[in-house]
Amino acid sequence: MSLTTHLLCPPKDTYPTVKQFRLGLGEGSAIAVYTFSAGVLVFNIVLLIILIIRFIKTVPSRQVPSQIWVISLPTGMAFCQFLMVFLPNASKFLMASFRVYEAVVMYKFVDLNLKWFGGEKKLLDSVGTNPVMRFNLPPFCCFLFCLSKTHLTRKKIQFVRLVVSQMVYIQIFVLFIQQVLNYQKSLADGLLSTSNPNTFLDILGRSSFFAGFWGLFVFFNIDYTFNILEKSGKFKVKFFLMKLTLKLMVIQEIIIEVLVATDSIPCGPYLSTHAMGTIVMSSAIMLESTLIGIGQFMVYYRFPIIESKHVTVVPEIANGEVGL
Repeated sequence: MSLTTHLLCPPKDTYPTVKQFRLGLGEGSAIAVYTFSAGVLVFNIVLLIILIIRFIKTVPSRQVPSQIWVISLPTGMAFCQFLMVFLPNASKFLMASFRVYEAVVMYKFVDLNLKWFGGEKKLLDSVGTNPVMRFNLPPFCCFLFCLSKTHLTRKKIQFVRLVVSQMVYIQIFVLFIQQVLNYQKSLADGLLSTSNPNTFLDILGRSSFFAGFWGLFVFFNIDYTFNILEKSGKFKVKFFLMKLTLKLMVIQEIIIEVLVATDSIPCGPYLSTHAMGTIVMSSAIMLESTLIGIGQFMVYYRFPIIESKHVTVVPEIANGEVGL
């Protein structure tokens, strides 16, 4: 970065006001960003509402809350980028809050998996008397060689559920401590800097995320190994959409953080390097939430129900009436 550019740029770790954001992008570009950002949010909300109505009519009532959490992910992404665009000063807090929301969605997806399997007992009944499967799965497949052939037991299922659920508590803890340090002005700017407590909080949060991601793969591998669920429900496609969304979010966030910390993203007279990184991140989320939202809508609208081959689903009748 040249000296002239450095003098024109705001401090690296600052975020612009709404007025500075518009001046930095230019009036025309700012209006285009605002319009597209709001349009993406409204579009995803409409898709979400249509899917909720579809689920209420077709999906067993005990599965509906978890399924709504799962399909809300593209809408959550769209809402996050919308706030990042209109409230750029809150970008750090918004991304930290999104990680908490992401953890809840992952937990709800695992909970939904268990409902599709019919519960822990039905799941174990479905896999036979000597169920052996791989537990050395992504993202730890290279470190868990000793778990390549492991018996599936109820205690292991409960442990995996615990590994996924810890994400919610760890991410809330990380968010809380980050806000405390922020108010105390104890957060320093720098990538992997020992002077920056946020570095260690990020490591804790990312470690928690990857552990939960491993748990997600374990539940996918249960069906992949023992072929429990009916193929008509498109479980593999639904898992792929969840996996793709989570991977994209964490990978692009890490990439943006590295580019910002190494000054690889240029700044401007009103927009710091961090602010430009946030704009790039928001733009990527706009595109991803639109495409993933459309793909998810098509899959879940056409195939709202997933059934186990070993569980008989009793139709639920409104108002407690029993058909003759």
